[in-house]
Amino acid sequence: NNLKICQSNLGVKIHDAKDPAESLGPMFRQVVHTLFVLMEQHEAEWKAVKGSRTVPTFGLQKFEEPEPGRVDLGRLVTEFKTGFRQFKGLYRDIFCPDCFEELKRCATKAKTKFVMPVSTWVQVLYETAATFHHWTHNRTQLVNLVTPLYLGRVASFINQTKNMGSAQAEEVVEDQAQVFEDHKDYLIQIWGKKTK
Repeated sequence: NNLKICQSNLGVKIHDAKDPAESLGPMFRQVVHTLFVLMEQHEAEWKAVKGSRTVPTFGLQKFEEPEPGRVDLGRLVTEFKTGFRQFKGLYRDIFCPDCFEELKRCATKAKTKFVMPVSTWVQVLYETAATFHHWTHNRTQLVNLVTPLYLGRVASFINQTKNMGSAQAEEVVEDQAQVFEDHKDYLIQIWGKKTK
């Protein structure tokens, strides 16, 4: 639509005292399903985009360190491992062999050592997007199948950033975004090749 965009600094978000891990799954499913639908509707536009650039920020300029939140790391890792055990046959069919093998390795890791490489997470999302594109039925179930992998990625992020402040953790997010950008050609390649 060629509309100008910006980001808005709304200040620190105060979370409820409950563990945010409880709501991560439903939020992930809603966002990813919507994203995949939009990728289909705007395929020509996103395929044509090369690189990225920063956008203006409006709103509060003062940075405030948010209060630390409590997340049940063990629960996240358990959800990942249970999901992998239950769905590994489907994961083997959906993901390339390298991606599947790395997920299998992740399923053997203890919660405090749990790390899912960013490159694996990129493959998971790109291969899921391409599969979603080719499936005409059961798309919601596909997104549901990937939710345990997302919870594993969240656990990995927690382990990676547990001794960092928010600014450092934001750099990790930016680095991850760059990996997605660097591997966009892979998404375009598999977008047209995934089987139904």
